[in-house]
Amino acid sequence: MIDFGLVDAVDAEAIGQPGQRTFRLRARSGDSYAALWIEKEQLAQLGRLFSQLLAERSKLRGQPTTPVETVGNFPQRAQVDMQVARLGMDYDGDAEQLILLADDQSAMERGDTPAFRMAMSRDQAVATIRLIEEIVTAGRPVCPMCKQPLNFEGEQHFCPHTNGHSKELEVPPVEDDEPEDE
Repeated sequence: MIDFGLVDAVDAEAIGQPGQRTFRLRARSGDSYAALWIEKEQLAQLGRLFSQLLAERSKLRGQPTTPVETVGNFPQRAQVDMQVARLGMDYDGDAEQLILLADDQSAMERGDTPAFRMAMSRDQAVATIRLIEEIVTAGRPVCPMCKQPLNFEGEQHFCPHTNGHSKELEVPPVEDDEPEDE
């Protein structure tokens, strides 16, 4: 297991254009960096789980936070570069730290879990929650009916809740093969 301990900095990042973005959680501990690659919905869920853990277990709930250190210049290749297959979390109420555990597919297959561990302060967790919200909402807007991402401008979105109907599509006129008698 790779244990980063209490990290110096943590954040989240989206790379690419909306609809084609990749997402990662980034961490720095001393001179070591970690990139944990996850899907957009996993990132959104991670932010919600951070928030839930803080609401349920932090003794400092509702109190203001202090500014946190930034990850800074992230290297092209991090020491830990992992496509996450499974995440786990806990909260140490005495230390006011959120603990994140991550596994990649090969660690799960070997039974060598967790593969990665890090802890972050309450202030770092709150800052990460806010950043995750910004990242997720900066993508393509979602359909208010089906909650699926809307397509790019000029592309049609077919919502299952409209039962296949769209006000934007024109129905072509029916052509008569037989000439009319006059």
